Amino acid sequence: MKKRILILALIIISPHIFADTLSEANPVMRNLTLNDNEMQVGLGASYGSGDDGNDVQPIFSFAYGLTDNLTIGPTGLRYGIWQRAESKTGLEVTFDAGLMGIYESAEYDDSYALGGGLSSKYVLSHNFSIGISAHYLHWNEDKRDNKSEFRGGLSVIWRLKPNLSVYGIGVYRELEDFAQDNAYALSTGVIWNLSNQVDIFFDYTYTDFDSVQNGYDIDAHFKRQYSLNVSYRF
Repeated sequence: MKKRILILALIIISPHIFADTLSEANPVMRNLTLNDNEMQVGLGASYGSGDDGNDVQPIFSFAYGLTDNLTIGPTGLRYGIWQRAESKTGLEVTFDAGLMGIYESAEYDDSYALGGGLSSKYVLSHNFSIGISAHYLHWNEDKRDNKSEFRGGLSVIWRLKPNLSVYGIGVYRELEDFAQDNAYALSTGVIWNLSNQVDIFFDYTYTDFDSVQNGYDIDAHFKRQYSLNVSYRF
């Protein structure tokens, strides 16, 4: 399976369990954690291209709100350590921990990143928010020395219309024991709120991280990625 197929397969949830209330439809006001018993399923596809090839990969994700401030999802656990009511502006902070990355290598086997850190979101108004994140990742290599990185991110969401928002994300990676000393990724996209439960994401990402230079397969991390994803909450 490709690294972008993120499947949460160890949780069995009874089909009669549903959230009492859904998260805020407006992505600017929506909390970083899901509500108690709320589930979120994502399905889509991405097209990646680089200097040495291209590929289409499916996307699948699942997240579940264990409580109002504890969510388990594709990258592990997210716990709200500073809460913000959905209807209010202000600061929200979460602690994140889990499997935060996979790179494939036919020569050296796969590499897995276990990490943790903080994510934050400051809602200035019902139409604009800013996010800041900082995480440490330990890359476990099967046939090579392990690697590590510090990853910092900055993001914004701007709601243009009641059902249409745009966003931008910038990520800086300080790499240790990779061929590159550092790398960055820039993303921009559109969120279309088709309904209170359904979001459609159009996304474009560019990164200067070179998979081949760092010893991974060509399609382990494409320099340019276009994706379409549909998210359903219930």
